[in-house]
Amino acid sequence: MPSLVSDAVDAYVVRRLNARLQFLLLQRRGDAPFGGSWQAIHARIEPEETAVTAAERALFDTTGMAPGVVYSADYVNQIFDHGRDAIVFIPVLAFEVPPTSQIALGEDFVQHEWCERDEAAARLLWSGQRWSVRHIADVIGAGGSTAEFYLIR
Repeated sequence: MPSLVSDAVDAYVVRRLNARLQFLLLQRRGDAPFGGSWQAIHARIEPEETAVTAAERALFDTTGMAPGVVYSADYVNQIFDHGRDAIVFIPVLAFEVPPTSQIALGEDFVQHEWCERDEAAARLLWSGQRWSVRHIADVIGAGGSTAEFYLIR
C-alpha cells in the first residue's frame, strides 16, 4: 500500500508590474533532470524545517532573492512518486517580491522569465503546477482583503 508523505514544497514567485500579476519561471539546464523545462521553485523539506522555511531557503538558493510577502496559496499539489511508492502532498506557497528584484540564478538554471498567468501556465510541465498558477492569480492576484486572508507574513 502506498504511503502518504509531505516532504516537499512548491513556491511561486510573483510580482506586480503595471497592476498586472507576473510569475517568475526558471528554465532548467539541458543536462539537469527535466532539462529545458520551465518551473517554479520546488524543494524538499528537511526534518528541522517548516514548509515556509524550506521554500525560503530554496528561493534564496535558486534566485538569490529574499522573500517579500509570503502567502499560502490555499492549495496542496499531489503527486504519486512511484520510486517511493508514495503519494506526496506538496503545500503551495506564493512569494510576492518588488518589481525591481534582481535575480541570480542557481546553477541548475539557464534563464528566467516573468510571465502572466496564461503564458506561465502554458509553459509548465505538470498539471498541478498549471493549476497552482491559475489559483494564485485568482485568490492572491486580485489583492485586497481576499489576498490578505492568505497572508502568512
